[in-house]
Amino acid sequence: LRMKNKIEKAPRRISAWKELRIFTTEYMQILMGRKKDLLISLMFPVLAAIIVVWIAGENMFVHYDGTKSGSFVIVSAAIWGGLFNSIQTVVKDRKNVKRYYIAGSRLRCYTGSRALVQFFLCAVQSAILSLSYVRVAIAYGNDLPEKGLITNYPVLEFYVSILLLMYAADTMGIMISCLVKKEEAANVLAPYILIVQLIFSGILFTMEGAADYISYIMISKWGMEALGSIADLNNLQLKIQMTVPNVPHDFEKRFEATSEHLLMVWAILFGFIAAFLFIGNILLHRVSKDTRE
Repeated sequence: LRMKNKIEKAPRRISAWKELRIFTTEYMQILMGRKKDLLISLMFPVLAAIIVVWIAGENMFVHYDGTKSGSFVIVSAAIWGGLFNSIQTVVKDRKNVKRYYIAGSRLRCYTGSRALVQFFLCAVQSAILSLSYVRVAIAYGNDLPEKGLITNYPVLEFYVSILLLMYAADTMGIMISCLVKKEEAANVLAPYILIVQLIFSGILFTMEGAADYISYIMISKWGMEALGSIADLNNLQLKIQMTVPNVPHDFEKRFEATSEHLLMVWAILFGFIAAFLFIGNILLHRVSKDTRE
């Protein structure tokens, strides 16, 4: 009699959707267990909003200089907040990531879970930061734009712009966290990244030649364009024009107050988000070559 070979079936792999849910639930539990870090993340935009209202609020929507300065503070806060949220997210868990990879887990589900939870965190932080515009109107009686460029609600458009900017910074932090192998390296890189973003935003210095081309790959540039367009900076008088009306105010195309321009900027920021997550996922697969225990 012939003996039939019994072929053992390999255990069925769970679906990507289920794996994403497992990683997401696990990450949410981790964040909830770090209440101090979570509280700092939520308090940061509160502090930034207070600073905006206190330092720049009186002149926001009154003249060009004050509004641009206030917008720059908000852009800076959004980028720093996003980076702070995520730059240690993956590197802190790198040993477990390697185990997940060896066990056959989909690393795209791992990074996707981090990106998903971080999105909701950024949504809350951006809402808090956006309230600085409302607070300026209440505290100083300054008039916000009558309507937005796409909707009838300029504060909503400020919120979407801040959210896209902050989440772009957050996903950039995830990408960097996938790149580095030590938490110390992530901590060292964060302030330098912020400085580069602010320098090439085009607000502190005039961008010419090669610097102008570099500015196009900075999310700070596009964040300023979005906020400046919604605030209609081109139609606000310069501070000097309040005493010397004849001083010319040149039109700046980057602050063009049209729905087409704003949608283009939003699309660019969304493109940065997609690119950072895609590159981060590729970089994370290098964990298979990590020889550390």
